[in-house]
Amino acid sequence: METIFPVYRKLDGFNRFYKIESEDVFIEVTFSQDQPKYQTIQAIQFPEKLRIRDMISCSFNYVPMSEEEIEKYFQ
Repeated sequence: METIFPVYRKLDGFNRFYKIESEDVFIEVTFSQDQPKYQTIQAIQFPEKLRIRDMISCSFNYVPMSEEEIEKYFQ
C-alpha cells in the first residue's frame, strides 16, 4: 500500500509530534518549558529510515493523528 504524505504521528506518553514528509524526511516538535523546538531529520543511515517506517506503521508507541489534531504544533 502506498503512503500519502504528509503523515502525522504522536509519541504516546510524551510531548513529541511528528510530520513525516517522505520516507526519508520528518519534522519533530518537542516542548521545553512550553516552547516548541523544531528539528528536521533527513534519514541517511538505515536506522533512521527504520524509525520513519516504524512511525508510518504506528509500531511501538507511535499514534496516528489527523492534520486537524496536530496542525497547532506545526504553525
